[in-house]
Amino acid sequence: MAFFDEPMETMPQERIRDTQLQKFKKQIRHIFENNAFMRKRLLETGAVPEEIKSWEDIKKVPFTQKKDLRENYPLGLLSGNWEDVVRIHMTSGTTGVPTPMVYSRNDLEIWTECMARNFVAGGIKKGDIVQQAHGLGLFTGGFGFHYGLERVGAKVIPTGAGGTERQLRLMQEWGTTVFTGTPSYAVYIAEIAIEKGIDPVKDLKLRLGFHGGEPCSDELRARISERLGYKAHGGGMRVCYGLTEMGGPMAMDCEYTQGIHIWGDHYLVEVIDPVTLEDVEPNKPGELVLTNLSFEAMPILRYRTGDRVIVSFETCECGRTHPRIVSFLGRVDDMLLVSGTNVFPSQVEYVLMKHPELSENWQLVVGEKKGLHTLKVEIEPVAGVEIDETYILKLEKELHSYLEITCKVELKSIGSLPRFEGKAVRVRDERKNAMR
Repeated sequence: MAFFDEPMETMPQERIRDTQLQKFKKQIRHIFENNAFMRKRLLETGAVPEEIKSWEDIKKVPFTQKKDLRENYPLGLLSGNWEDVVRIHMTSGTTGVPTPMVYSRNDLEIWTECMARNFVAGGIKKGDIVQQAHGLGLFTGGFGFHYGLERVGAKVIPTGAGGTERQLRLMQEWGTTVFTGTPSYAVYIAEIAIEKGIDPVKDLKLRLGFHGGEPCSDELRARISERLGYKAHGGGMRVCYGLTEMGGPMAMDCEYTQGIHIWGDHYLVEVIDPVTLEDVEPNKPGELVLTNLSFEAMPILRYRTGDRVIVSFETCECGRTHPRIVSFLGRVDDMLLVSGTNVFPSQVEYVLMKHPELSENWQLVVGEKKGLHTLKVEIEPVAGVEIDETYILKLEKELHSYLEITCKVELKSIGSLPRFEGKAVRVRDERKNAMR
């Protein structure tokens, strides 16, 4: 097992916790002294720096949420010196005001280091040729991947998203061994390869895929590893995690695929009950809360990510001692309220991907009929597979058992559902007053 920085990646957990506490105390003082919005909030709650002395004291610090960044857009949460800022990223703002993040040179160095650790843990080698198809632009993903890959000495082809036929041509011409992009794009590029007569196992050399930007079930991960030839070439797919509020992509799983490593010397990990806001026990589901312990320009304290996860603090088989997201259960704000029942798209994907006869192209449609909510899955079969009414009825029964609500299944012709080169849009809510 290779390491980028073995002493830091395998440091004793007691030392990680001590490092986190010392960094948190330093970070809260930095923010208190340099950010008017946060200073006011900390004074109101009594969580001033001199009161933060122990782990229990950290709980006094109020949570930060996405609305805080949006309401203070663009620079209301800046804590560093504006003159030291060298990079600006933000979300698209399609659902409202963008979520910004700005970086000092030191911040970019830390981000690069975290990504380099991730790639080595995931199996990248110095001679790998990497096709980097995460978006390059205001979105944080592409740049985080790019600089981390360069730091480990890989050869990077920065294609960005899109241009699928060109992506395939480049894979053949340059002997690409590693591909990055969203899971949805990995599915799409495999589909186009087959359409163009390209066999990923025989005609490509892909052995690793680093895919993030959207949830991905274990079942879908297995399909991607098969379809793009990762498994056949001795590797597999690695799941990536990150968010703009923490600086961008910052965590991935290792070659053992036993969970997504989050570097505890740079990020404090908490898991809370989203209703009571109390801590949940390790290995129990809850909402992920993160603190950026090392950034200077716009560090965020106790950020409620909205991601439902299970976190393990036990040492991984690979020897790394940092916390791991061992199960990603979906986003809190992805939850659909359908006739009083909570439904997560990730639950639907879990059921569908257990069936080899069904393709990865599906959509969940929420509607209304005579004042009642309806739920329907539209899905395409795998090419060459015949699906009869008995099969559909059995699938509907399985979905009902898992979701605890009636969910109809409608088989669609191959190629009729949308394909995605970025994040997939899985839900179509047709209710007059859409409820989430």
